[in-house]
Amino acid sequence: MRQRRDRVTPVLFAITVMLALTVAGIIHVAHGGEVIGPFAVADQVSSTTKQVNTPYVCWDGSGSGSLTRCPDPRGADGLKWVFPGYEDAFRSGDCAQGETGDGDPSTSSGHRLFVECSMSWRGTQVYLHYAYWSEWQTGQRKYAATGSTPRIEQRLDGAMSLSWRPRRLPTPHGEASWVTAEMVQGHGWSVAAYAGDGEVARQALHEFGEIRDLRQWRGLPR
Repeated sequence: MRQRRDRVTPVLFAITVMLALTVAGIIHVAHGGEVIGPFAVADQVSSTTKQVNTPYVCWDGSGSGSLTRCPDPRGADGLKWVFPGYEDAFRSGDCAQGETGDGDPSTSSGHRLFVECSMSWRGTQVYLHYAYWSEWQTGQRKYAATGSTPRIEQRLDGAMSLSWRPRRLPTPHGEASWVTAEMVQGHGWSVAAYAGDGEVARQALHEFGEIRDLRQWRGLPR
């Protein structure tokens, strides 16, 4: 008789434990939780959580343990990252994306990706032209053709900024024939402003044409 009780006691204990786990799971689900089996790995972490826990956020939204592991900005999304003022331009007007050859017969491999925004700003029609040139010298030659020597200044990030003062030129934008532009030496990103007045073009470029600090081009700390 005692041997039978010895066999029954472990069985009853096991049943009691299983019932307790089942009840706990039901209560957990009733409160919006998720049942986790008794043998689940407690320290299992999803890839999403790993991304969230990384110290840096790359420009494309992915997580990284180091900015050097983040990719360089690319495509239209990269262009919008490099130019923080684009978001304000987008909210203020109509923007269209395009991709063309560089228009320079002396080169064969240059390519240009751009987003152009048109808006009414301070009572004047203004166009902001954000672009990426596959060969940065092609963009430089494009704006050097305006006939003005670029102003060269050292930026806080150590890079050299090239800026072209407003010049009146034939443009596809009718009366918005004053053009001013800026880019960073050695990099293919450029921004230009077109307006019917040179001072308005200059102010619009200052308002919407910020080029992100090179130290942040790949991402930011969390």
